[in-house]
Amino acid sequence: MMRVGLLEKIKAAGFVRVVIRPTVIPESLTVVTAREVVKNASVSLRGWDYPHIAARNDKHGGYEHHAEYAQDWCDWYHHVEFWRMYKSGQFLHYKALREGLSKEGNVPKGPVLAVGSFMYTVTEVTEFAHRLRAAGLYKEGATIHVVLGNSRGRRLWVEDPMRLDFLSPMVTSAESITVERSIRTSDLLLGDPKDISLSMIAEFFDAFGWTPSQDLISSTQTELYNLKLGRDG
Repeated sequence: MMRVGLLEKIKAAGFVRVVIRPTVIPESLTVVTAREVVKNASVSLRGWDYPHIAARNDKHGGYEHHAEYAQDWCDWYHHVEFWRMYKSGQFLHYKALREGLSKEGNVPKGPVLAVGSFMYTVTEVTEFAHRLRAAGLYKEGATIHVVLGNSRGRRLWVEDPMRLDFLSPMVTSAESITVERSIRTSDLLLGDPKDISLSMIAEFFDAFGWTPSQDLISSTQTELYNLKLGRDG
């Protein structure tokens, strides 16, 4: 069973909460097929899959079947998360910020948001939704709802040591930041999922007082896809 207190641990660290809701409830989705469709659509571009698929049940994570949903969870070092796919087609994911759990290496003190990693995560979310649609789950479209939680007083941090950090702090006073997109069938099937996540990323950073160029966001997204393009592209 999922470890007691896991959600509280995720929320305390700072977290990303994702909900993807279908426009029309899909037919014939069972708890077993719910887990399978997530497993098949999972995005593996940077060495850790989104969402993470548990390979076994042990003290670090596992998978469960409930009456209305399938669930996977993980509590391993700085990887702390869980997801649910409901028979209704709704997907729920809580993921702790890695930089909120580990202050090793060059992670600065205080609450921060790693800019590159966050752009990767939002990009993975829309790629995952795109794959679910391609698998036939969201035939009539879906709504993607992303929340950055426990964000008050959090500042942006450029974690790449080869790039300059901000000269002055970019800090948000929002308790949480919510960005939502309603995606039509044509957007999910024919559009580029990176285009959807690009505008979402820009909206999140606006809450910190930062307006990055579209070229900066787009180039970071391209870096992500190029990491394992041969395997997942």
